[in-house]
Amino acid sequence: MPSPGVAELKRVGAGREAEIFAWDEGRVLRLARSPFHGRYVERERIALKAAGRCGAPAPAVYERVDVDGRPGLVMERLSGHDMLSGMLLRPWELLLIGPVLGSLHAALHEIRAPAELPDLRADVAERLQSDLVPADVREAGLHALEHLPDGDRLYHGDLHPGNVLRRGRRFSLIDWKNAARADPAADVARTKLLLVGAWIPGLGPRLPQLVLTPFRLLLYAGYRIAYRHRRRLRDGATKAWRPVLAAARLAEDIPQERRRLLGIARRGLRGA
Repeated sequence: MPSPGVAELKRVGAGREAEIFAWDEGRVLRLARSPFHGRYVERERIALKAAGRCGAPAPAVYERVDVDGRPGLVMERLSGHDMLSGMLLRPWELLLIGPVLGSLHAALHEIRAPAELPDLRADVAERLQSDLVPADVREAGLHALEHLPDGDRLYHGDLHPGNVLRRGRRFSLIDWKNAARADPAADVARTKLLLVGAWIPGLGPRLPQLVLTPFRLLLYAGYRIAYRHRRRLRDGATKAWRPVLAAARLAEDIPQERRRLLGIARRGLRGA
């Protein structure tokens, strides 16, 4: 039986890089917006399989499909709401969300990543080659990357409140397209970039969002305290990764973040 086309599917959610459609009962289709994102869809499939085997809080994944040339995954349909939406509706939950994120992330880093996932250092090196990364930042970033450690832990690469679904007293991590094998400190550094300064789609222009900075710093503080309670990192490890990952994020072409990311990258890579 042929698969339906996108026009025949009911959309139930959407993000910057993918759309979510109702599929069979209890399942959804996460469909990449571009046909060129096939390798990221495969990375997500491998990571979700690994997370499922280890009992990590993630949706089950069933099959890889293509619809109208676009790659996607059929996944478990999770009821509940993401923590970002919950925080915007109930701001008093801010003090609870940081510790939840930190505990989830520390538990995730106990999982050894499958060998089929790419090494983060190779992935970052590829992103630094993007034309969106200025030559001086690229050169300094590649030099600094040579001195950063490999790792064998499961790296999520996009952990923030919008990618954590709350299901009563349980939580599930979604959006694993950046999954890799990595040093856990790199994942923590990436999360800091997202929690403290990432542009939040749907909340208007970048400048008005700056008023949220004190609350976002409070969110990150709660995250780090909870993470450190469960898992220790080497001194300075997160700081070493942050400018390199900021430089690599330039390749994602988010205009609202470009000035901030360049500042973090150039300050952190000075003399590298």
